[in-house]
Amino acid sequence: MPVAIHETAWRPFASNCKAVSLILGLLLLSYPRPTQSAVPAAGAELNRLRISIPGLGSSSYPLTWRKKGLLRSEGYDVELIPMAGGLAVKTLMAGEVNLTAAGTVVAIIQGAKLRLVMAFIRQLPYDLVAAPEIKRVEDLRGKKVAVADRGSVTFFVARSILQGHGLEPDRDVTILNTGRPDVRYQALMMGTVQAVVANFDGTGLLEPKGFHSVAKAGKYGKGFAGSLSVMQDLLDRRPDEVVKLLRATLKGTRAYLQLRDEAIKITSEWTKITPANAAKVHDIMSTGPLATDGFLDRETMEAVIADAREVTGVKRTVRADEVFDFRLLQRVNEELQDWRP
Repeated sequence: MPVAIHETAWRPFASNCKAVSLILGLLLLSYPRPTQSAVPAAGAELNRLRISIPGLGSSSYPLTWRKKGLLRSEGYDVELIPMAGGLAVKTLMAGEVNLTAAGTVVAIIQGAKLRLVMAFIRQLPYDLVAAPEIKRVEDLRGKKVAVADRGSVTFFVARSILQGHGLEPDRDVTILNTGRPDVRYQALMMGTVQAVVANFDGTGLLEPKGFHSVAKAGKYGKGFAGSLSVMQDLLDRRPDEVVKLLRATLKGTRAYLQLRDEAIKITSEWTKITPANAAKVHDIMSTGPLATDGFLDRETMEAVIADAREVTGVKRTVRADEVFDFRLLQRVNEELQDWRP
């Protein structure tokens, strides 16, 4: 069973419009709305660019370089807003943020007018991290495992690992939806659950506290982690604006890999892991997972779509170009062919 990255399942607004509107209003009350156009006029102040992200971690590393001025040089004052993945997608569709780093594949095949325009990590950077008494995956029978939510990459990772060891989610193991990574890790540390799906950073955070990895996601399927998605309308009407976003983010990806010491400092401060663990994550990323061009191969895209169709019950064939649009990314890669941080 291939494992796909769609950091959260999305549900259409029609069934719970009032509830969603209330949640968005309460969460975003203190934030100004994004500007209609992020293209600054000559001499104008920087435009606010608001990006929803599903949590602090390696899947959003290319965006952490906002402090280095890569997005500022494109005319943006960037604000990253961590929130549960499903809400991250809904805020984009509601116009409360300009783009999202949360997964959008499920939403798109259900009809959301979005496109995924860049990917960050071409592998699944996740471990099934367990309490000390859990020595192997089979020991989780009758126990609890925390994931982000149904339809998320963490759910698919957990399901594939468990099934690979003869366990069925919801029958042999209780799956708890806990939202953001930090909430999952806290649940493990408090003993509420006996295992969690953790990204590279989470594994680095939890291991010094006595927890350990019992399985790595990459051995159980294909997928990707981290991405940029925009509304189709922005892609159609203001492609040059999307190019600016892609250019700055792609520079951030390459800066992370090439400026090792600075990358370790920035990411350890951001994710609250030790510099030593941040260095381990950097070494893993440097072996190939981080997509320096932002592209995905055809096999990965098809695996992701297959998983999204399964979780949503969508029967029709879904083409890759209905979900992914890398045309502008190709243009940016050509432009940055000789760029160095």
